[in-house]
Amino acid sequence: MNPADAITTAKEWLSSLTRWLKLLLGLSSKKTGKRQSRSQQCCRHREDGGGIAISSGHGARIPGAVGILDEVREARRVVRRVAGHLREMGVTVHEFHDNESETQWRNLDTIIGWHNRQQRCLDVSVHFNAFSPTDGPMGTEALYVSMGAAGAAARVSAAVARAGGFRYRGPRVRDDLAFLNRVERPAVLIEVCFVDSATDAGLYGENFDAICLAIARSLAGTA
Repeated sequence: MNPADAITTAKEWLSSLTRWLKLLLGLSSKKTGKRQSRSQQCCRHREDGGGIAISSGHGARIPGAVGILDEVREARRVVRRVAGHLREMGVTVHEFHDNESETQWRNLDTIIGWHNRQQRCLDVSVHFNAFSPTDGPMGTEALYVSMGAAGAAARVSAAVARAGGFRYRGPRVRDDLAFLNRVERPAVLIEVCFVDSATDAGLYGENFDAICLAIARSLAGTA
């Protein structure tokens, strides 16, 4: 290839890359804005479909993290208790646990598809974290990607840390999780605590009821 052709090819490649980036950024911006406005409208008018869709992470046939605690079992316990508290508060709640999926991808598709079929203002997925076995504290956090869910993530992470006595890891943006990226409403993924931390497991067992009530109270204002 002669120098002139190389320059032309480089310019064409750069132009294509620029157009692709503009398109990507434009779509991302529109998508985020749409989530926020739909959530705000929904939450102002409960009769138009307000409520919370909450599910447990992984599934009966799809194991999650296992340590001192078992993620799948405990996530289901938390979801059931939180949903019960929300109903007592008069909040419309849709609750789901995947008992059928046999692969990770089917599990994700099943959970996300269920969420997107619900009438709700906020999507919530309950998980437990893991890193490496330790006696020390690891803590709690709430993950989000849409700015429409930033407030809920901040409230939940602070409330769970207080109620459980956990180390506060705070709200965190995660743009690499299928659940947060593919649900059509603002979403929060709660990492209650670490299954492989002896301190976290002990605090969780001692404060289970308080933790679930704190999650419910922190979510109730969004529905």
